Amino acid sequence: MDSAKEIARDMLEAINIDGSGFIGAVAKGVISLPVSLAYLGYDFLDTEHRRENQDDKFRLAALVKKVTFNDETICKVIQPFIDDFISRVDMPSVALHITGSSVGKALFSQFTGVKLGYMISERAATALFAGTVIGSALSIGAEASRAIYTSRYLLQRNPEAYYKLKNMGDLDLLYFLVEDTVKPFETACGIHEQNPEEFGRICKYFFGGL
Repeated sequence: MDSAKEIARDMLEAINIDGSGFIGAVAKGVISLPVSLAYLGYDFLDTEHRRENQDDKFRLAALVKKVTFNDETICKVIQPFIDDFISRVDMPSVALHITGSSVGKALFSQFTGVKLGYMISERAATALFAGTVIGSALSIGAEASRAIYTSRYLLQRNPEAYYKLKNMGDLDLLYFLVEDTVKPFETACGIHEQNPEEFGRICKYFFGGL
């Protein structure tokens, strides 16, 4: 498949445009026991970062106590990635490609009207309730390790987004909940930096509903 079209398809799936369901997209990033146990095992063996991991676990414990796990919180975690993508879109150029697409018109309306991050978070709400289940899961070893290492990988890959989330009250530790959902938007932004023309093709497919 055309790589630009494949990335656009992943973006559409993330916001449920193709009907596959946002619940499924988020569920991949929430509770997956084999993945979480792998992070726990890595945490146990990672003696080099023992002190750093302990500090992050204290941050996570404080976060679980103060954060309400609802759609508003998830919106805050998603927003920096969506805003970064939107800031790179050439809206006049996109408008030329969506005249015959009802999906594209709807998306364009969402982008130029309300924030897309809020639209995504609304779709995420039903997937992420029970919030108490997420909060409890973060309190046990496997998910705590996963939250910490996923946050650290974000710092290495996308420090700007990491610090935005961390400065909003250590929300970088919740990135693992939305990682799979925002990843195609991150990928698109990375392509924009290397190949703006290819990014334009991704936007054309995305807004045009493929």
